[in-house]
Amino acid sequence: MKSSSIIFTKYAKTSFAISALAYVIASPTWAACTYKVTNNWGSGFTGEITVTNDTTSTVNGWSVSWQESGVSVTNAWNATLSGANPYTASALGWNAMLAPKASASFGFQANGTAGAPKVSGSLCGATTSSIASSKTSTSVVSSSIASSRAVSSSKASVTSSSKSSSSAATSSVPKSNSSSSLPTTSSFTIQEEQAGFCRVDGIATENTNTGYTGNGYTNSNNAQGSAIVWAVDATTSSRHTLTFRFANGGTTNRNGSLLINGGSNGNYTVQLPATGSWTTWQTASIEIDLVQGNNNVQLSSLTADGLANIDSLKIEGAQTKAGACSNVASSSSSSVSSVAKSTSSSSSSSLSNTGTLLTLDGNPAASWLTKSRTKWNASRADIVLSYQQTNGGWPKNLDYNSVSAGSGGSDSGTIDNGATITEMVYLAEIYKTGSNTKYRDAVRRAANFLVSSQYSTGALPQFYPLKGGYADHATFNDNGMAYALTVLDFAANKRAPFDTDVFNDTDRAKFKTAVSKGTAYILKAQWKQNGVLTVWCAQHGATDYLPKKARAYELESLSGSESVGVLAFLMTQPQTAEIEKAVRAGVAWFNSPNTYLDGYTYDSSLAATNPIVKKAGSKMWYRFYDLNTNRGFFSDRDGSKFYDITQMSEERRTGYSWGGSYGNSIIPFAQKVGYL
Repeated sequence: MKSSSIIFTKYAKTSFAISALAYVIASPTWAACTYKVTNNWGSGFTGEITVTNDTTSTVNGWSVSWQESGVSVTNAWNATLSGANPYTASALGWNAMLAPKASASFGFQANGTAGAPKVSGSLCGATTSSIASSKTSTSVVSSSIASSRAVSSSKASVTSSSKSSSSAATSSVPKSNSSSSLPTTSSFTIQEEQAGFCRVDGIATENTNTGYTGNGYTNSNNAQGSAIVWAVDATTSSRHTLTFRFANGGTTNRNGSLLINGGSNGNYTVQLPATGSWTTWQTASIEIDLVQGNNNVQLSSLTADGLANIDSLKIEGAQTKAGACSNVASSSSSSVSSVAKSTSSSSSSSLSNTGTLLTLDGNPAASWLTKSRTKWNASRADIVLSYQQTNGGWPKNLDYNSVSAGSGGSDSGTIDNGATITEMVYLAEIYKTGSNTKYRDAVRRAANFLVSSQYSTGALPQFYPLKGGYADHATFNDNGMAYALTVLDFAANKRAPFDTDVFNDTDRAKFKTAVSKGTAYILKAQWKQNGVLTVWCAQHGATDYLPKKARAYELESLSGSESVGVLAFLMTQPQTAEIEKAVRAGVAWFNSPNTYLDGYTYDSSLAATNPIVKKAGSKMWYRFYDLNTNRGFFSDRDGSKFYDITQMSEERRTGYSWGGSYGNSIIPFAQKVGYL
């Protein structure tokens, strides 16, 4: 039997323990089917199954089945899911035909504890027993099997004066004869400021701390979101192993979010633990997918301390070479060389706007969160708690100051109209002031609900578990996703009301990953008109990032309302070059005379006739704008589009808000922080 695409990575004998976050379920192997756990948060996980045509003939149509004890698969993408333990996934039209040696992959999300099940199907061949890595904190003393998303760290044995490129200790990856295995035919290393090294938010080449290879190492700014970007040209689309050589003389992990092509080809977390000193170097390896041609590889800090010092990036697999950096956004701060850095820390020189945090005073998203802390009378906390669903979410549109006690339930929770996220903030405040653990536990369940609902792309749906239809899209509507990410960001950074023991460091690391993934999704979804960035639709496809319609009168469009919340969230994040570019573009769109009606206001009390009325000194933004012409419009229940609100039915004219002073909440804040 051929050994399929699993990589058997031999870990060197070391004296350090496996981090809990580095734990993964090993990928069991079939003749031409692989099962991988791609993200695992304890109570749920996402997985990926790859089917390879290991025959000599083209196959049209495939399906696979698998069964997992105690696991409930909630949704899948890139395949049609049917059944329930066992589950069956079948090809879609576009990925049904597989030429010899070609592969198709699909993903899924599940509740429960990840296992290592067997997958069966006409293309899978005979199965072997599956192997799971041990969830233990003891030292690694023998070879293990790592999944495609696992990061392995091994301490390099280097002297303080060593500068040889051979000093980097890397994992041993044996070759396989299977066509679906990761080919180890090439090893290519990029050093700082060499071809393929594109930019860094910080110092590109520093040589203060010894033990590096090449001319030095790269030191990013001490800020969350500070990034290093490389470009890699691949001869074929296939699996590759990236190995980062790093030193972390701090006392805590300096983990990074790894985006391949902006997240469209992978979003991973790289573990960069403390190495003991800035002159002690280790390696961290991770399997990723590269597409044929140019690939953007970005490593961004998940902590306020920045990344570890990065000595080099090695790429192993099919033939690769330095890619083109021309399409990589440049940082607003220069990548410079330096030799004047202290060996006692990795702190960098003063920051420019790149990576800096803006004030939260006046930020619409932060202001919403602050108000939510006292949204309901404190005496109503048990009433609020009584409506929490078993999945951790809440239903929407409940006035807890007037309703009687609820009885929980098992329906889908939602972030629509501020549901779940408002309750989460409110109960965190109740716990902060009273220390009753039942409120703490409710907040924890709500946080798990948010993280569990997140797609692998970073999108958050309107309801979870998924209900189908437009509710499954990434939901910016009513600021759902933007404010949910704001809540997770406050929790990750221990900002009030989450500045208690309501969450631990493991929780906060999980939230930071979710926020990073959500931010990457938002940046990728931002709409362009003739190549110029604008704003966002009320909902976007969770996996294709494109604007989507919701109800019949909510067409694909740019949203003058929801885009405010998205911009406000982005302005809570470290202002990296990419985020700053997106924010400036969005703010410019709102501030353009071509976007708002000057001297007008929207008066809903006049909707029966014409709610758009003149008012000196006022500005009005439309709810919906044409994606390509930027012209404000209205639409009726039959999906018809109008540019004159008086021409549409009175029922829709009076039953919906078609305009408002939306931009007035983001423009003053943009002026305050220097973006206007």
